[in-house]
Amino acid sequence: MNISSTQGEKKAVLQDQRAAQRFGLAVRVTVEGGEGATHDISATGLYFASDTSYVPGQVIEMVLEFPGAKRTRQLTCEAEVVRVTPVGEGFNVAVRLVTPLFAES
Repeated sequence: MNISSTQGEKKAVLQDQRAAQRFGLAVRVTVEGGEGATHDISATGLYFASDTSYVPGQVIEMVLEFPGAKRTRQLTCEAEVVRVTPVGEGFNVAVRLVTPLFAES
């Protein structure tokens, strides 16, 4: 957070420190037998809704399902839990990808 001053008035300015641009995309996600849906995805992480709580620092394996015209594509990735926020009867979970969504060719 930066604090700037204009004509005696101080304002706090929050800076986005994310490493990659996020895209609002809802896809089905399966994590260790449980299911949820993503709120957004970036090249380095994702944010998803889950009925299960996880522990920050916990490494989890996830399967993302991307619907296609003819079939659904499944991508498996490994992620580290960064933050868990209780919401209603479930949780919103932020994770940082340990393995990339798409392998480099």
